[in-house]
Amino acid sequence: MTGGIRNIVFDWGGVLLDLDIAGCARAFEEAGVQDVPGLLSAAGGKGFLHAYECGNISTAAFREEVRRVSKVPLADGDIDRLWCLQVLSIPQEKLRLLVSLSHRYNLYLLSNTNEIHWDYLSPWVFQYEGKDVRKCFKGIFLSFRMHLAKPDERIFRRMMEEASICAGETLFVDDAEVNCQVASATGLHTAHYLPGTDLGKLFREGL
Repeated sequence: MTGGIRNIVFDWGGVLLDLDIAGCARAFEEAGVQDVPGLLSAAGGKGFLHAYECGNISTAAFREEVRRVSKVPLADGDIDRLWCLQVLSIPQEKLRLLVSLSHRYNLYLLSNTNEIHWDYLSPWVFQYEGKDVRKCFKGIFLSFRMHLAKPDERIFRRMMEEASICAGETLFVDDAEVNCQVASATGLHTAHYLPGTDLGKLFREGL
């Protein structure tokens, strides 16, 4: 890693947040939903999940689409509960790392996520020793608020513009290689993180 890094931009799900896509799929199946892989897959798609992550349909419309596609008359609360089973937690060591890094770098969050996951889950998964670690971020950039999603190059450029940060002084950390490739094309330094590995090692070995 080259020197001169002042800013670090983290992805949320897969980098900070542990996910359980398989467990969520099983729960939907147990609720009677057919074609769960098709229902849960939003990556790079043009369907309603992609639209929801881009904030182009409301949460109410998302729930209606889940009912339509699944052909199961799930209540709103059931859909929200099943949908949130994708999310586990942020390990304490990662929260500790964020607190430590925030004393030396400007931290930002850039995530493809949706209103249900963020509003329901972010208040508790960022809790560490009585502190809300969301406050460690100078800026939080979410796809459903920006109406853009990674790997669209525009989301990186808008994030940098709104945060008033320079690409050459910024490291972007994501678990999707394609996101890192596009971010690199905008001039950002990038690190491709493999879920389950030691995130702290990246910073011990030389920012």
